[in-house]
Amino acid sequence: MNAAQRIWLFLPRGVRGPLGMSLMVGVAALVGSYSRAFNLYTPLALWPGDVWRGRICEVVTYPLLPFGPADLIVNGFFFAMLGIRLVQVWGRWPFWRFCLIAALGSAVVKLMLSPFNQGGLVGISGIIYGMLVAWYRLFANEEVCLWGWGQMRMKTAVFIIGALNAVCGLLCPCGFWNELAALGGAVSGWLYLAARSRWALRQDAQPLPSQRISRLEL
Repeated sequence: MNAAQRIWLFLPRGVRGPLGMSLMVGVAALVGSYSRAFNLYTPLALWPGDVWRGRICEVVTYPLLPFGPADLIVNGFFFAMLGIRLVQVWGRWPFWRFCLIAALGSAVVKLMLSPFNQGGLVGISGIIYGMLVAWYRLFANEEVCLWGWGQMRMKTAVFIIGALNAVCGLLCPCGFWNELAALGGAVSGWLYLAARSRWALRQDAQPLPSQRISRLEL
């Protein structure tokens, strides 16, 4: 078993599933684009005009497509790195639901910006921003060593990673508008986690049923 296989098997199933699908579709899309044999970007990318005409499936298929090889590798790495612990904390299905909410949040913002830009939206930057928000809320005060940056709080590392991701995104065509759309993943992720926390507090604060109270008194 080589190193790549060991790393792949180390990933939890909740990360391997979406990451494997993204890698397969992404590699196929890049091969088709560079060879000009076929084009997956036309039917799968989020084109605002298509969505307004009823092709709503694009709001969930666009994250499968990378902007380029670097986007596929870098964001795939961040997805794996950030996703491992989130799956450990939440479980597989809640993690997938969170990723879907972040992707939909980016799609909504992209559609809101469509009067200013009709370019296509691809990639998982919105999901990565959502995952960074989750790490900030869950692990903000933990200590981490971030590559060559040294020891720091997790919330500082989150801002650094987010800033680097934003700079890379801005270098792409339509980068400004698509980075704004990707920030919708951070906003939707934050709102979802805030609502989830409030719901959990409300459930904990509910009074015990009268029968259960009488049993406790006995």
